[in-house]
Amino acid sequence: MKRVLTTGIGGGAAGALLFWSYQMIFQGATISAFIGAQVVRQGGYALSPAWAGWGVHLWVSLSYAFLFALIVRFLLPREFTRNRTLAFALALALGWVTTLIAAPAIQITIALLVGKGFPAKLWPLNPAEGHPFWNHLIFFTVIWAIDTGSAFLYGEANNRTEDDNRLKAADLSEGAGE
Repeated sequence: MKRVLTTGIGGGAAGALLFWSYQMIFQGATISAFIGAQVVRQGGYALSPAWAGWGVHLWVSLSYAFLFALIVRFLLPREFTRNRTLAFALALALGWVTTLIAAPAIQITIALLVGKGFPAKLWPLNPAEGHPFWNHLIFFTVIWAIDTGSAFLYGEANNRTEDDNRLKAADLSEGAGE
């Protein structure tokens, strides 16, 4: 569970900073600034748009990182090489899917935070291309790398399936000699 927490918190925070930096460098404007301005303006909140935007941005980043960590921990095979390979494929798939749903997800988030409820008509899906696509891929790749690093840190990088089989075989051979 330490690995899930490390990936969720560390990956989410690092991913949020990297995602924001990428937008600043390559796009000039950030989603967090847009969301913050919309939430404060439409909701009439006495909050700084930067705080509101970063709060949402960090919340979404942590949520995505924890989603990744939980899928990897509980749904993927334990054998390290297969786990890391499938986890990387998952990172790429989540990068693609989150690029596609970004616009309607932003619209829904803003509407819910300002008390308008679920929007009647959603914005169209984003095309999975250009800077937004690369930014999402990088975001999830960073989360994958942090998860991989934490697997080594917490000693989970061993080949569990083969190790378990060797231990069972050793137990059986010791019992046969008696």
